[in-house]
Amino acid sequence: MHKNKDILRATCLATALAASFPAWPQATGADAITTTDPVVITGVAPSAPLTFTTDPKIPRQPLPASDGTDYLKTIPGFSAIRNGGTNGDPVLRGMFGSRLNILTNGTSMPGACPARMDAPSSYISPENFDKLTVIKGPQTVLWGPGASAGTIRFDRDTPRFTEPGVRFDGSLVGGSNGRNDQAADLTVGNDKVYTRITANHSHAQDYKDGDGNKVPSRWDKWNADLALGFTPDADTLYELTAGTGDGNARYAGRGMDGSQFKRESFGLRFEKRNLGGLLDKLEAQLYYNYADHVMDNYTLRTPDPHGMMPMAMASDVDRATGGGRIAGTWNLAPDLGLVTGLDFQQSRHRSRSGTDTVSYRSQNWVKDASFANTGLFGELTWHATQDSRVIGGARVDWASAKDFRRSSGSMMMAKPNPTAGKRRNETLPSGFLRYERDLADLPATVYVGLG
Repeated sequence: MHKNKDILRATCLATALAASFPAWPQATGADAITTTDPVVITGVAPSAPLTFTTDPKIPRQPLPASDGTDYLKTIPGFSAIRNGGTNGDPVLRGMFGSRLNILTNGTSMPGACPARMDAPSSYISPENFDKLTVIKGPQTVLWGPGASAGTIRFDRDTPRFTEPGVRFDGSLVGGSNGRNDQAADLTVGNDKVYTRITANHSHAQDYKDGDGNKVPSRWDKWNADLALGFTPDADTLYELTAGTGDGNARYAGRGMDGSQFKRESFGLRFEKRNLGGLLDKLEAQLYYNYADHVMDNYTLRTPDPHGMMPMAMASDVDRATGGGRIAGTWNLAPDLGLVTGLDFQQSRHRSRSGTDTVSYRSQNWVKDASFANTGLFGELTWHATQDSRVIGGARVDWASAKDFRRSSGSMMMAKPNPTAGKRRNETLPSGFLRYERDLADLPATVYVGLG
């Protein structure tokens, strides 16, 4: 058996490999051998201590992921809080929610539902991205606040052309219970400009349990994104992006279904590499993400007259998030590198409600909360020896939230809100320190970190 160093390292640090191994022959006599069928092991192996990197376009078992959480479940340490057939909430080492920092192309898109029926991963189609990076635990400070459980990044690569060309990647999937997926990724460009369009659609019907009872689990989702890039040279990038999407999903364990998952995204990015001096790389980014989520109990189901919600009701919530980031990579010495920068984001939340006869669309939006965060960060990497590294980072965030709700609770349980009109401001420090060492006698790395 060929003992590939990367495979052995992955075996030491994780229990799953995305590879196929032939069976090892077992001799039972001088000339007799017995073989078994090849075994395919699917999963994601660590690429560095506490860091997992993979290509979400790679075929996976059992089917293409319908959302970000569905894909993250294949990585050791992750589980999910299920809503239904799709739109689950990822859990890493028992922590979820705001403790998991989920980014798409470096941008943040928090969901709008306070009960997390539309977690940030609900708006992510993994096949529309080129790279998934997971950093477990508070072991980086580069990508925004609130990452005590970990940082998850879905990113698209920058297309590079040396001559005019066209690239296309697509897939079609069909399965039982009406499951069908279509995905397309088209890029056209030359050495100066490129245009990239990614789109997908995913659909599934309800399934039946062992007794033949229908279990509400159907979904229908689609996404489309456009990127326009200008690459005047091999080290410079200007990129403008725009995207949209929508969908619906039936939930067996909720009083309402998700009848709308509308998304709108806009972004502008600049990157300059190999500057040749103390400052080696400069990157800047601005973005705007909008989520409009509708929950009701009459579009995808019939209200249960004997249930907790016997009347047809709908709740529409939206959240608009804008932000940006600027960062520089510094070569302080041959064995010492530093990344410093600033990021910020502002977000406002609104809600409105209605019934099947009085549409929520006819009601006015009511602003109930606003959030803001500005952070300064620095992360240092010191290659102490050829086989060992010390990595540390520090970050300080100035966080703010304002409560606009005049009352709390709902319907018969409503009461005056004691924090109405009040703003909370906090200064939040964070940091980490990690030591890594590559073993000389084994293709493995040992490390210890504190965050």
